[in-house]
Amino acid sequence: MLARRAFIAGALSVFARSRMAEAQPTRVYQVGVVIQGGSAYYLAVDGLRDGLRELGLEDGKQLVLHVRDAKGDLKAVEVAARGLEAEHVDLIYSWSTSTSLAVMRATKKVPIVFYAGSDPVASGLVPNFRKPGGRITGTHGFSATVKLPDGSSTICAYGVNVGPGSNALLGCQTVTVSSAPSG
Repeated sequence: MLARRAFIAGALSVFARSRMAEAQPTRVYQVGVVIQGGSAYYLAVDGLRDGLRELGLEDGKQLVLHVRDAKGDLKAVEVAARGLEAEHVDLIYSWSTSTSLAVMRATKKVPIVFYAGSDPVASGLVPNFRKPGGRITGTHGFSATVKLPDGSSTICAYGVNVGPGSNALLGCQTVTVSSAPSG
């Protein structure tokens, strides 16, 4: 979660800083945030704020987050996205594949940064992950099940670099597995 938050905040930071370089130093950027709904999404918004703050961007100072909760209704996502575009936000950030697809369908010009739970190419969010093109970019998560032998094992996650540089260690955790029934 920490690495994802850092990537997302980093992506928004790069966008905001590139726009800040082009604009007046006193401009406050307007960022629409569209969430599907529920407490987990509000925790994600809090994580986004924390990640942006770590990069020196504070909600209410350099940018303002306009959060729209669709309460699980994809039609409400489209209405929210159209409304944010009409309000001339600088970009829309969306969580989940279905929400991001709805935001993309509902808007015409505003840039979109997404976090998708599934492959953005397979779902139709972007034509190519290396070069998403157009006005939409983002990242996706994944989950995997790894069968481990009984005992203690250390699991490490790496960010695999596809360009110049090296892979990044994201973190390690030691787990203990027991196949013996409990209870």
